[in-house]
Amino acid sequence: MSNTSNSGEMVECPNLAGDPVLKPVTSRKSILGSGLPIIRHLPSRDQRLIGPWCFLDHIGPTRLAEDNGVDVGTHPHIGLQTVTWLFEGALLHKDSLGYEQEIRPGQLNLMTAGHGICHSEESPDGFSGPMHGLQFWIALPAEHEDTEPAFAHHTNLPRWNQDGADITLVVGELAGYRSPARVFSPLTGADILAEQACTLTLPVPATFELGLCINEGSANVDGETLEAGELYYLGCGRHNLTLELDAQSRVMLLGGEPLGQPVLLWWNFVGRDQARLEDAVADWEQWPNERFGDVSAYQGKPLKAPALDAKVKLK
Repeated sequence: MSNTSNSGEMVECPNLAGDPVLKPVTSRKSILGSGLPIIRHLPSRDQRLIGPWCFLDHIGPTRLAEDNGVDVGTHPHIGLQTVTWLFEGALLHKDSLGYEQEIRPGQLNLMTAGHGICHSEESPDGFSGPMHGLQFWIALPAEHEDTEPAFAHHTNLPRWNQDGADITLVVGELAGYRSPARVFSPLTGADILAEQACTLTLPVPATFELGLCINEGSANVDGETLEAGELYYLGCGRHNLTLELDAQSRVMLLGGEPLGQPVLLWWNFVGRDQARLEDAVADWEQWPNERFGDVSAYQGKPLKAPALDAKVKLK
């Protein structure tokens, strides 16, 4: 989900691409709101980025009661795209462009923040039941970080079966397929579901940093077993990736070319330098305004940004 923490942390995200590796990423478990379990995989102290992917929350799995659903109040973003992908459940997106869009499993919500946007995320009215999914942020390249904000909902994504695994290309390109979702740098994000135990080999660009998020079941890569609830960094330099998947396993392959630019995160903002983040915090404190408009469809209080002390500088 979006970063609702009010503690604030300036996170520097250097590009650490190198040779192929296999290492678990240190993740943090927390509870969002009144009971939604979250595993925050990115950013991590030991892994800031995977290509341009700079944030990853594993939502659930859990069950939501009708009177205790998701309710993330109006909050702003700059310099990124949010990718919302559900395995179970439903969410309702509302934003300052006027969009209201419910998302269900197998559908993609893609929001481009660019210069600035606000949105909220809620359970739809009357929703109860299982909830499980992922939310990512993609850092925009410097030349596109001030692009006009936008929102898109995609239901017709490339889907195919390979060697017993059902693959959905959520964003980017993979194995000759291309998602219709608009992105701003070379990347991939693919949901892979194995109904039965199988082995598959996917072609991947050697220039891509890769990561594998194990959402259900388990997988084997390079002779090592990867467990559910974990994110693994695979480095770059691979031309093919072979996955051995147990029955009922589900993994998300993500990756892309490193941006080769500084990427800083503060709360829900991504930028190239601290001044840009300070400006965004100042603008949010004056909300609503031209940059961060009102989300009139959301009935609730906005989130408060953590203070960013201009005297605190990156080391």
